[in-house]
Amino acid sequence: MSTTTATPTDSVNPKRWTSLFGLCLLTGLVWLTASDISIALPTIGKDMGGSMDSLQWAVNGYFLTGSLIIVGGKLGDLIGRRKLFVIGSGLLIVGSVVAMFSTGVTQLVIGRLIEGVGAAAILPTSLAMVAVGFPEEERAKAIGIWIATAWGGQGVGPLIGGALVQLVGWQSIFWINIPLGLFAVWLVLRTTPESSAEEAGGSLDIPGAVTLVGGIALISFALVSTDTASAGELGALAGGAVLLFALFVLVEKRSKDPLLPLSVFGRPLFMGSVIANLLANVSFAAVVFLMSLFLQDVMGYGALKAGALLLPATATVLVVNVLGQRLTQNKIYRLPIALGMAFLAAGCIDLTFLDRGTYMSLLPGFILVGIGVGLQITPATELAIDSAGVGEGVASGAFKATSMIGGSLGVAAATAVFQSVSSSDLSSKVKHGLGGGFDKTHLLDIMTGSYEHLSRVPLEVIALTHSAFDDAAGLAMWVAAGAALIGIVTSVILLKGSKGFQGPGHGGH
Repeated sequence: MSTTTATPTDSVNPKRWTSLFGLCLLTGLVWLTASDISIALPTIGKDMGGSMDSLQWAVNGYFLTGSLIIVGGKLGDLIGRRKLFVIGSGLLIVGSVVAMFSTGVTQLVIGRLIEGVGAAAILPTSLAMVAVGFPEEERAKAIGIWIATAWGGQGVGPLIGGALVQLVGWQSIFWINIPLGLFAVWLVLRTTPESSAEEAGGSLDIPGAVTLVGGIALISFALVSTDTASAGELGALAGGAVLLFALFVLVEKRSKDPLLPLSVFGRPLFMGSVIANLLANVSFAAVVFLMSLFLQDVMGYGALKAGALLLPATATVLVVNVLGQRLTQNKIYRLPIALGMAFLAAGCIDLTFLDRGTYMSLLPGFILVGIGVGLQITPATELAIDSAGVGEGVASGAFKATSMIGGSLGVAAATAVFQSVSSSDLSSKVKHGLGGGFDKTHLLDIMTGSYEHLSRVPLEVIALTHSAFDDAAGLAMWVAAGAALIGIVTSVILLKGSKGFQGPGHGGH
């Protein structure tokens, strides 16, 4: 771990628990902002119009720019973590204002992109300040609280978002960020000393940041374009992504101040932790995105009730995380991470059967997903930070970047499968004269609830689109299941020897 410099002293901060509250408040707000939009999309779609391809960028755009978090971690180490935390908070508020006043999908997505950049500055700096702000005997507990808050914000996002959308309007999911964000910044400035990493280097690796985030962006765009782009176009996007990732490695090898030291890729414990986190977020983001739409567009629940019905998948994370924290305090990492991925895989597989028609049939899958995520989040976080061998800001930035990248890829891949399967299904029905006189484009809009005259659509046509939704979403859930299954294997292989691991940072805070 890094040598840190803090202001005014390096002694234990007497206001550290109040500081933790402020840091956690904005961290929770970042993840609330990440997840409450999913429950609002059906309402936004009816208000603004727009296809699922365009609306999903309101979710995916946030995750995509949020992947700049790895830049935020390094920049915080360079210029000061508290300073960058405040800047990021300002961007989150500005993005919320832009989205709040949006009159079309394009402006909404721009606002979400700005929010994502703010999140990229907030998350690594807040986690790094927690990591250096507590003594060894309190550190696991403090990180556990931070992680629980992060997942708590993501977990209650659909419920809070649903309540705001149904009772106030979809714009309210953005303006709520303004007073909460300002209060959190005021609290952090009053209670948290500035800190940085002395050995972080003297410059920011801009070429590394451009090539890394550019590669991720091309992959996401390729995934969501699979149903509309030609094979040549998809090949060009994939090839461009591979080229940018290759350039990233080349740039990092030659950089005096690399964005992410390539040495971390030779550390199995670090790689096992970040891969597990990446795959868990792929699965979780896909589940929340698809199930938010399914509960409203197919099962007919309002935004508030749909958000409440997602709680077994989200609130369970917080309950089970207590067990994950205890295992982490006993230096047990591999078991909860691998077992968590197994529970997550089982839950996602159960949710592939969406034609059973009742909410109670979804409940076991929701609970298993929550258990799976809750078991692995704290062990993976602390093991990643302790095993990286680089500054807290860089380590936490790299780790939380995988949360954002995983969320982006999960939504993009799930959307790609959903769109491809549903488009093919509805095209076939139209070809055979079963579309009730509607073309495929209108049937897709009816399926996602964004058709302008939905109340005039015959019930048999709605039933037809619901059936297509069931089939498409069920197959798309295999994206989530597949990611979790891969996570089991990588955790078992890469985390061998993690039991009792003592990171270099212990005793250094």
